[in-house]
Amino acid sequence: MRLWQTILVYLFLCIGVCWAMRKQGVAVRGVLKCGAVPSNYSKVRIVDIDYGPDPDDTLDEKRTDERGRFEVSGTTHEMTPIDPVMYIWHECRDEQTVSLP
Repeated sequence: MRLWQTILVYLFLCIGVCWAMRKQGVAVRGVLKCGAVPSNYSKVRIVDIDYGPDPDDTLDEKRTDERGRFEVSGTTHEMTPIDPVMYIWHECRDEQTVSLP
């Protein structure tokens, strides 16, 4: 009898954890420019930063088009709110900086 109680408690805990893992997502769309010139074919990546033993999740990665336009989006299942970060790899000249509003 005690074994069945332990199994039921374990089963309910597992079901609770599965329900707590909710789907969350993020999307970013924009135009990347190097000064007044579009930054074409630059790499853009969004990542969910995780802490502890859980590794970071790459949600999406794309390159800008010839006009510097990009659109990245992705989802993940997490128990806690996601911490999305966007990384940009570009080849702007050193005297110019990339500015985001």
